[in-house]
Amino acid sequence: MVIPMFQWTQDYAVGVEEIDREHQGLFALAEGMHQAMLAGKGKETLKCLLADLLDYTDCHFCHEERLMKQIRYPDLQGHRQEHRDLRAKVQVMQDRLASGEITMTIEVVQFLVAWLKQHTTTSDRRIGGHLKAGEEVRGQK
Repeated sequence: MVIPMFQWTQDYAVGVEEIDREHQGLFALAEGMHQAMLAGKGKETLKCLLADLLDYTDCHFCHEERLMKQIRYPDLQGHRQEHRDLRAKVQVMQDRLASGEITMTIEVVQFLVAWLKQHTTTSDRRIGGHLKAGEEVRGQK
């Protein structure tokens, strides 16, 4: 049995149900790529994965940024920049794929592992903390 590289655990939860559910979807996309690589089909699925990743992150980032705006998250602009940086990185990967450079499936998986784990446990977790702090303040009034 192969242990998943991208296994969602509560360690990645930010405490906002919609965001956590969408993060689980991102982990599932990344794990699909990992499984395809193990089956020797990484190159075949890379184009679809990158397209799906861009589509999914656009939807997810829109939800996340709307929430941050609603709760008056103080680092909204910095967080948006992190989202733009990921989109740009994935676009570069798509361009490299289109130019015939198809030996980068390991690079994509390693990048996704690092980005997802770091982003969910730091930047996104701060959103959940800010939301929870606001709820506690409202509850005391």
